[in-house]
Amino acid sequence: MRRRLLAIAVVTAFGFSTVAAEEQAKPRPATKKPAPAAPAAKKPEPKPEPPPPPPPPPGVKLTTTSTQGAQVSQNITYLQGTRQRVEFPGVVTIDQCDLKRSVMLNVAAKKYRAQPYADPKPAAPPVPSDPQAKPRGGVITFVTVVDDTDERQTLFGLEARRIKSSVTKQWSNTACDKTPLSIEIDAWYVELPEQTACARPAAVQPPAPSADGCADTIETRIAGTAKLGFPIKMTTSTTTGEGGRAETTTTTQEVTALDITRLDRELFDVPADFVEGANAAEVVPAIAKGGSVNDALFGSVLDGTSTAAPRKPGIVRVGVLQPVNKADRALPGESTLRDDLVARFSRPGYEAVPLAGASPVDAAADAARLGCDIIIQTEIVEAKTSKPGRLGGLTKITGSTPRDSNEVKVDYKVFAVSPKPTQRFTGDVKGTSGGFGLGSALRLAAFAGQLYMNFMMGGMGMGMMSPMSGGMSSGGGRLFDPRASAMSMLSGFAAGDVGFASADAGMREAVTEAMGNGARAAMEQLARSKGR
Repeated sequence: MRRRLLAIAVVTAFGFSTVAAEEQAKPRPATKKPAPAAPAAKKPEPKPEPPPPPPPPPGVKLTTTSTQGAQVSQNITYLQGTRQRVEFPGVVTIDQCDLKRSVMLNVAAKKYRAQPYADPKPAAPPVPSDPQAKPRGGVITFVTVVDDTDERQTLFGLEARRIKSSVTKQWSNTACDKTPLSIEIDAWYVELPEQTACARPAAVQPPAPSADGCADTIETRIAGTAKLGFPIKMTTSTTTGEGGRAETTTTTQEVTALDITRLDRELFDVPADFVEGANAAEVVPAIAKGGSVNDALFGSVLDGTSTAAPRKPGIVRVGVLQPVNKADRALPGESTLRDDLVARFSRPGYEAVPLAGASPVDAAADAARLGCDIIIQTEIVEAKTSKPGRLGGLTKITGSTPRDSNEVKVDYKVFAVSPKPTQRFTGDVKGTSGGFGLGSALRLAAFAGQLYMNFMMGGMGMGMMSPMSGGMSSGGGRLFDPRASAMSMLSGFAAGDVGFASADAGMREAVTEAMGNGARAAMEQLARSKGR
């Protein structure tokens, strides 16, 4: 049976083969070749997905210690992209360069204030009352020299370059202001991770004309091409006057901690639960307590937001009481009078700190704690304003209306601290407004510093009270110091909210000059008593 099935299969297969062979052998009718088929449409290739945005640049967190005279304070700075945050002892500032505004925060009260950047357009010059008037004044030139010392060292894993800079004031024969002024800056600079460039308008305004209408033209020159960067150590010495009337103020700042890391963006925004304050006093606790902008920026030894530096051998430390106004009128900027006096003890061998208390006896314990050798007590006993006299001819010459003249008289007393406050010296001094006195010289020193910093930053800086400003680039030879921008911003806030009217500027200058004369007279008496 199996064989039979096999035979059938063979025959069947053979039959199929034969039929197939015969079919292949038959001639087939000719046929037209079919047209080639159209190629199939290609499916569109998917568009490549855009690359993810680059990660934000590395952020930077750094802690800075600042020393002004005998006071030491700290601030913390955060940098990320176009934004920066600086936490001062008395306020937090945020610079939102992408939004073209600055912000102040009162963290404890959950309040904030925002302020747009200044208009970069220069202010229009005043129009003289007499178009035919011939302007008075000359030319003041600030010469800046930048010198790379070729010294290098490694700080926080970064190469630091030591660069010394100087600003020197020169003047023409017809200049109104011939007060000598110089600024010396000795600093170590590093390159931080590049942040997103963000230009800020410069807002440098020259000092106002003197009381007699004389106004100088300001010019600048710069020499040297040293590359700057971020100042990680900096000592700035500003000297006004010369000879026995020379005054030198020295400040230092040094970074004590630096981390390059990613930062939380919320650090650079106004928290959602904060409300806008009505004025600077609501946002800056130091001002609300009767303090000054200086207290907000650097703290105070009075409330522990700053500390006293260790005593140095050969230095006389002066404790300064709050000046008492016994004049028959209120004075502009009374909250800053003690700061004025503290800053005036700036001759070599002297430094000062503020003291609490209304009298030397009240302040004795505080003075001993802070290491003071002496205490100075001041009283403003007279403040008067005189209207301009027969100055019609001067008005025609200068094209401006003469301002009132102001005079302030100050009595001072100097006490030894140990073993109990004992009076050593007394005296009285005066201060006046008009011409270029101490107040004008100090404003001009700040202006010179602004010019220097704006040159170093290629115009990216911002005018301020301090001779420092900050841009958002750490390369290209520019200076990069956001801490200084924050100081500038806070000063601008305070000037608008708690500053004094322009009509009071002359009296304020007279008070400042009187405080300076009082400090100078006290130092001269102390020097004579010690044979200095």
